[in-house]
Amino acid sequence: MSSISLNASVRSALSSLKETAKSLSGTTERLSTGKKVASAIDNPTNFFAAQNYTQRADALSGRLDSMGEATQMLNSADNGITTVKSFLSQMSGIVNNALSNTDSDQRREYGKQFNELITQIRDVAKDSSYGGINLIYGNASQTVQFGQNIDDSNLKLQGFNISAASGEVDANGEIGGSGVTGGAQTNYALTIDLNGSDVVGIKSYGKTGSDAWEVDWGGTDYQTDLTGLVSDVETMSKTLQTQSSKLANNLAVITQREDYTNKTIDILTNGADSLTLANLNEEGANLLSLQTSQSLAVQALSLSSSSAANVLNIIR
Repeated sequence: MSSISLNASVRSALSSLKETAKSLSGTTERLSTGKKVASAIDNPTNFFAAQNYTQRADALSGRLDSMGEATQMLNSADNGITTVKSFLSQMSGIVNNALSNTDSDQRREYGKQFNELITQIRDVAKDSSYGGINLIYGNASQTVQFGQNIDDSNLKLQGFNISAASGEVDANGEIGGSGVTGGAQTNYALTIDLNGSDVVGIKSYGKTGSDAWEVDWGGTDYQTDLTGLVSDVETMSKTLQTQSSKLANNLAVITQREDYTNKTIDILTNGADSLTLANLNEEGANLLSLQTSQSLAVQALSLSSSSAANVLNIIR
């Protein structure tokens, strides 16, 4: 086989075309993918740094979902507390009306209304769950994770327990079942248990007041009994107000952490993009320049080749 010898000008033109074609390929790829660093081969330092930022941003995005769930959980609990406080306000009005009434039968009718509200409070507390967690029934708790890794940073939501006698109001207006144990082993018809550390309770209406958790609204000592009942209702309302304030504070913390996490994700994403994304305006200008260079190289190769053709014509 015979080898073909190329003169210097042709070799130079071919070399220029190869370099331009290689640059065109890279520029076209960056324009199509939008990335200047698509793999570790392009730039190991930038690639792995960007990958680390992206992984952290993805982990924090997952935390946002749990924060959103915790927010709804707190909203559900707050909704329950607000309703219970409304019922307690009604109960206070009912007791005050009974205190000012000298008719024992009418006071007993007030007592029946009072008992109906106790069962409503119990049912509202049971129904105030979200996602299987109830922060106002059963002393439930939930830990909200904020950090990239478990327990890097978190917030524990500690609930409490609104409990009442399990029975319904019978034909006599009394609540069936058994009372709820309160502080110092005292029985109540309705209690708030702050995780076993503090218990406040309210007694219910009972026709004879024979059970420990009942008060005879029609009895001769009704003024003493009902005055004490008013005090118990007010104490429970204050306790609920305190718990509502705690939940509101927790909600504010979660909301602020959501805002912080969203901003952190934006920072990490922007950092990763700055390390890997291509400047499309710059790459577009490069593409135009390279296409022009390619055309010039082709023209140069054509001129170099024409010199050899001229020599052939002379020989002929």
